[in-house]
Amino acid sequence: MNVEVFGDRDFIKSAHSSDGIWVLMAGRAVYMLAAENENALPVWVLKESAQKFAENLKGKNLSPVFVPLSNFVGSAWLGTESAEFAEVLAAPVHGRAPLVYSVSELRAKLKT
Repeated sequence: MNVEVFGDRDFIKSAHSSDGIWVLMAGRAVYMLAAENENALPVWVLKESAQKFAENLKGKNLSPVFVPLSNFVGSAWLGTESAEFAEVLAAPVHGRAPLVYSVSELRAKLKT
């Protein structure tokens, strides 16, 4: 079993080394979690970790989808002010608190 447990530096380094992240999707809809007043986007650097998270969400019909880092920090995801999410949850695992980034914070860290 592969479990991601990351600190900030490890997550950013892993995202750069894999040149992308994994998100969960149901068809064309991106899976998001409800955060305080906005949505949060969960992301993983390992497909297996995203798949395991999805398996624990029975009945959602979610599949991991790879997003190249250049696209993720670009206008379609983190590069727009009108994003449908305010936070990004890095490598969430059921029962553990994930790293939480604001969109602008993660964009700045991934661009360096």
